[in-house]
Amino acid sequence: MEFNMPTNIVAVYGTLREGLNNHTLISESKRIGHGWLTGFRMHNLGESPGVISTHDDSGRIRVEWYDVSNDILDELDRLEGYDPNATDDSRHIRKRVFSPYGRGWIYVYNKPLDHAPYMEAGDWERFSRTPPPNQGVQPV
Repeated sequence: MEFNMPTNIVAVYGTLREGLNNHTLISESKRIGHGWLTGFRMHNLGESPGVISTHDDSGRIRVEWYDVSNDILDELDRLEGYDPNATDDSRHIRKRVFSPYGRGWIYVYNKPLDHAPYMEAGDWERFSRTPPPNQGVQPV
């Protein structure tokens, strides 16, 4: 008899994406796709992005879709600072989204954005691999 572990579809958009610093957490999970998810805006929080819902079809973010176990979902909750019993105090909240693969989850930033710049391109992986612009250093 084969035992099927419960799984969850999760959209990742920041440091959990393939090749980035937190990907090892989900590297053993099955990547089931990638693409653009509309209805969200990405902001640069410094070391990672935060996304917020636009509550309409404006904005889009680049995501990778993974099928993760309940244990990995619990680890993602801890990484993202999500406590289902204290959502007001959570850094992110886990929100239901529809994906090409069925109902899934995404972590939405739950704190004030203050001065976090909007990232119109919506692609953290591309942003993180782009060298910072020359900031006033003159060639000799």
